[in-house]
Amino acid sequence: MLIPADTAPARPRTGTPDGADTAEGAVRERITALERFLGDPADDTNPFGRRALLDADARGEPLPAADAVPAGFGLGAEVVPAALGGRLERTDGLVRVLRALFRRSASLGVGHGVGPLLAALPVWASGTARQRRWTADLLLGGGTLAVAPREPDHGDRFAHGGFTAVPGRDGLLLDGRGPAVVGAARAGGLVVHARTFGGDGARGHGVLLLDTASLPADRFTVRPRHRAAGLRSCGVAGVEARACPVPSGALVGSAGEGAALAVRSNLFAQASVPGMVLGGGDTALRTAVWHAVGRAPGGDAAALSPQQRTVLARVFANLLVCDCLTLVAGRALHLLPARAALPAAVTGYVVPRLLRDSAYDLSTVLGARFHCDEGAYGVFRGYLRDLPLTGAGHVGGTASQSALVPQLPQAARRPWSRADAPPWDLFAVGGGLPALDVGRAVPRAGADPSAAALVSVARLLGAADGHRGGSRTGLLLRELVQGLAGELERLRARLRAVPGGGTTVLADPRVQALADRYALVSAGGACLGVWYRQRDAPGSFLAEPAWLVEALVGLAHRLGLPLPGRGVPTAEPVVREVLDRYHSARSYDLYGDRLYADGL
Repeated sequence: MLIPADTAPARPRTGTPDGADTAEGAVRERITALERFLGDPADDTNPFGRRALLDADARGEPLPAADAVPAGFGLGAEVVPAALGGRLERTDGLVRVLRALFRRSASLGVGHGVGPLLAALPVWASGTARQRRWTADLLLGGGTLAVAPREPDHGDRFAHGGFTAVPGRDGLLLDGRGPAVVGAARAGGLVVHARTFGGDGARGHGVLLLDTASLPADRFTVRPRHRAAGLRSCGVAGVEARACPVPSGALVGSAGEGAALAVRSNLFAQASVPGMVLGGGDTALRTAVWHAVGRAPGGDAAALSPQQRTVLARVFANLLVCDCLTLVAGRALHLLPARAALPAAVTGYVVPRLLRDSAYDLSTVLGARFHCDEGAYGVFRGYLRDLPLTGAGHVGGTASQSALVPQLPQAARRPWSRADAPPWDLFAVGGGLPALDVGRAVPRAGADPSAAALVSVARLLGAADGHRGGSRTGLLLRELVQGLAGELERLRARLRAVPGGGTTVLADPRVQALADRYALVSAGGACLGVWYRQRDAPGSFLAEPAWLVEALVGLAHRLGLPLPGRGVPTAEPVVREVLDRYHSARSYDLYGDRLYADGL
């Protein structure tokens, strides 16, 4: 035992175990049902198979069967709150279900998962009862919703919209264009971010919810868009309004609330969308395992080369780091809405980088096959190409960095190392949660629960070290944790010295570099919190320290911290788990969900 029972604090649970088990069972059932609906990826006759997906991508057209996902499976219910008849109760459940779409195709995931979600978030946060009901009925009935976000002048700062809405005779007049709107051609509803007072300030923006069927055809047009560099089968089109009359009741919230709604929606998206995109990383790792095992002598996994085993273990550890971050960020929306902004920004910043680097690592396992555009290899290459676009706009890495940097000087002045232990249920894989309220999350700086977990576990491991000698794995883990804790204290001291705060620090490259390092340290804290919360689960892979050591070694390497001697083969248990999940068709994340077994 790495942390003796008499040194570890109690970890209270949220909710009832029976309720948590019921919720977990329901999520697993929905994942299984969606996997079955999407069918065998290797079946060339399957409308959701690899052949169909690659053909649609090559044509630059939406997958012909894609519209059956919201209508046939009822996917729209996943983004509708339970109070309105949908299935959106838990952020972690939403992420895991939509992750199944990204396992097949980023275009499928963005077009039929992320797109409707981002469109609906402002309505759930601030819409009237009538707007919420209309939106819920649209999505529950198999329809879809699209969003025309504000277009930035430069970078990820969005202060000027592509649309303006001014008072008209019987409501508002909408003018402008959105050059790239996901799902515009098939959307029954459109959410538009527009300037409402003609000014440039944040209070000069509003959000409109439009019934596209009611808009006059001579004033509102959906225009085809030229072939995109990525997400080719996503169904992206342009929309244009020319003095288009819309009712005043289309306004979501108040006329000047648009910027605040966008920030709250982006916070939710930063916490959840990276976890959905993780499904593509699952498929990339599965493809590499399939390739390596298939080419091993006699198909014997034991014959994999040391280099292949190292890469597979490192990538799986990276995927677990990503899922730890998305778990904490998502559960913070329920448990700590006033402190959810920092975990969300860290998640949106770190996860895309780890997924990108992991894909390039896996290319070394694929060798020359990495350059193939057919079958499983073609899906892998499409994932790598589309990955930067899955987080484009205000939920991507640059936007997340812009959200993270201004928070850190203020957060550094809070007593991280003197804080009480974090709420350990934040790190629970499953477990009960309070009801989700999209509008409760606060986009301002707060203490980082992952940093608190790092400090707390470092103290506990230090106490255990004084309590007894411990195993070699325990000594290795303690050395890694102490290194991260020391880096956290150094970062805190340097961030406290940063003058001012707010957006003025965005242009300071020194603060950006500190934010980069801080995000990696926070990721280590998230992993430690998950491991500590799960450590007493009998027979659980997550309760064992091997994956945690591999994850922390990777983070420490990125930070340039001294690495302890690797006298313990912690990569081998991780490789065995990778191979076991491959052969048993279970997901490469914290949950090990059952997938469609297709032999790849």
